[in-house]
Amino acid sequence: MKSRRPKTSLPLVLGTESDATVKKKPTSKISPKAAMPPQIIQFPEDQKVRAGEPVELLGKVTGTQPITCTWMKFRKQIQDSELIKVENSEGGSKLTILAARQEHCGCYTLLVENKLGSRQAQVNLTVVDKPDPPAGIPCASDIRSSSLTLSWYGSSYDGGSAVQSYSIEIWDSVDKMWKELATCRSTSFNVQDLLPDREYKFRVRAINVYGTSEPSQESELTTVGEKPEEPKDEVEVSDDDEKEPEVDYRTVTVNTEQKVSDLYNIEERLGSGKFGQVFRLVEKKTGKIWAGKFFKAYSAKEKENIREEIGIMNCLHHPKLVQCVDAFEEKANIVMVLEIVSGGELFERIIDEDFELTERECIQYMRQISEGVEYIHKQGIVHLDLKPENIMCVNKTGTRIKLIDFGLARRLENAGSLKVLFGTPEFVAPEVINYEPIGYATDMWSIGVICYILVSGLSPFMGDNDNETLANVTSATWDFDDEAFDEISEDAKDFISNLLKKDMKNRLNCTQCLQHPWLMKDTKTMEAKKLSKDRMKKYMARRKWQKTGNAVRAIGRLSSMAMISGLSGRKSSTGSPTSPLNAEKLESEEDVSQAFLEAVAEEKPHVKPYFSKTIRDLEVVEGSAARFDCKIEGYPDPEVVWFKDDQSIRESRHFQIDYDEDGNCSLIISDVCGDDDAKYTCKAVNSLGEATCTAELIVETMEEGEGEGEEEEEEE
Repeated sequence: MKSRRPKTSLPLVLGTESDATVKKKPTSKISPKAAMPPQIIQFPEDQKVRAGEPVELLGKVTGTQPITCTWMKFRKQIQDSELIKVENSEGGSKLTILAARQEHCGCYTLLVENKLGSRQAQVNLTVVDKPDPPAGIPCASDIRSSSLTLSWYGSSYDGGSAVQSYSIEIWDSVDKMWKELATCRSTSFNVQDLLPDREYKFRVRAINVYGTSEPSQESELTTVGEKPEEPKDEVEVSDDDEKEPEVDYRTVTVNTEQKVSDLYNIEERLGSGKFGQVFRLVEKKTGKIWAGKFFKAYSAKEKENIREEIGIMNCLHHPKLVQCVDAFEEKANIVMVLEIVSGGELFERIIDEDFELTERECIQYMRQISEGVEYIHKQGIVHLDLKPENIMCVNKTGTRIKLIDFGLARRLENAGSLKVLFGTPEFVAPEVINYEPIGYATDMWSIGVICYILVSGLSPFMGDNDNETLANVTSATWDFDDEAFDEISEDAKDFISNLLKKDMKNRLNCTQCLQHPWLMKDTKTMEAKKLSKDRMKKYMARRKWQKTGNAVRAIGRLSSMAMISGLSGRKSSTGSPTSPLNAEKLESEEDVSQAFLEAVAEEKPHVKPYFSKTIRDLEVVEGSAARFDCKIEGYPDPEVVWFKDDQSIRESRHFQIDYDEDGNCSLIISDVCGDDDAKYTCKAVNSLGEATCTAELIVETMEEGEGEGEEEEEEE
């Protein structure tokens, strides 16, 4: 429970000692020698009530009079109103809500003060009810001869209790009446056995333990019977590609009853990343091979983020997008079972000795990327992490690709003005860096950067460090002056030019990309001029080397050879100095950097940590992002830990910590909610001492009460 004293309060005078005598307080008059600060001797536990029921919060106090008492909610004093009454007596204070509503959810603080001190206590109130209707309009996609996939958004308010399931209702043009079709736990459902001679509409209700919501808005009229045109795939594929079976699209709900090992054999590890590890899975029943992505999710927020990723993938049934086919949750572990793509990263495939790169292949790859992203955007979703690592080849012989990793994807429709503060510096759009509203065009910028690198082997914005890269992106200055572009067609340059525009309104969208003359070229008849792969090999080598900076952060400060992406939460110590350099023993550029810096480390004076720039109080709107920035000085390079109130912060999707070679340190909080309203402290420590700085984050809601129910629920 937080124990922060509000910044301001408007006290209500509880009474004086003479008043107490008149009212015959059953205790004797306190002598000055026995003077004592106020104490709260009785206070209610957290409350959960049904909507419409009365609420009574009583706090009993003792201490030297006069005592002042203030009931507060979200740093604002609570005044009497039509539904809320505050009554004070010499022995306590009572807050009464005559009929609880959704807006009454939240954390209530009783602050008692006298001349000798103050005390406060907090109680969380949850008002539970049936959920609000699912937001937005249900959307039909993947329409086939007798089936379709229906997707919708969750409720804007869950009634104070998690939505357990959804009820799907159907209307057709023959019966002309609404009927319950099915119930499910996710926000999408595959509707089967539809008839081609009638039109259909759908609506959805949300269900929690307290009841069923009103219906959502109705979907548009939909007809089945004509199988839609298959997504364009003009890529020349190998025999192996053509034999690849059609993807089995599934609507996934998280299985909490079984373990992943009950249904799958877990075999060798395929890779690991910031948020988990990937293992090869063999389905026991069928023998099919899948990839299992294992997450550690310790908090309710982390689990919610992974469930949201699964929900988003349920909407993305397309041959150019990797599919999620199963999911499991057990304690702090969540596993996503994914379609396996074994061909490796696209750029790694390109630099293979047996691969011949021409502009024709570049066109084929960019078509597939554009088709995949076009489908994502049509579902009202932005990917927000398009980069070479997230473009995978289906196998090692063909040229088909799939887009992966939807961990940063966001639903854009009905999200209002969405701002984010995450991404990979080299591929992130200017509006993200400038903390401006994003859109579908944010993904288009990333596609432009990928295409620039694909055709030339050069990166348009990569600098020697994060700050330089981000500055290059923000200025949006780039060119085709390098000789690498002498071999590239004007159509290709025009395609890139219309994506790398600073003003996002001027960028091509995916449909326009697919209609661009460059992507419309007949790749079977066009000239196949071989492109040099030397620059791409150097680019890949540099990118790999820069990622190793994560392990030698302190070295980067002295050598200006810091890593570009994959920022970690703290720096490493340089260690003790070594003997003079012996170049013959150094096997890599990284070794040269490390040995040089260790040799000169002793020349730098030792200084205990201090802040040349401290973090400042922030006030943000719920649902947006918050960022605390500071600059840390000191040598040896300080280790950094961030705290929320008195709890240390573990880096996650919700909390991201950046610490660069110049000592600039940031805490970035994504998707801010009421529970993030707290004091935040940055602590820097080295062998000589430590330093801290503290600031407060105030989370404002668009409407009073909105989001406070979420805060209460998470704190519970």
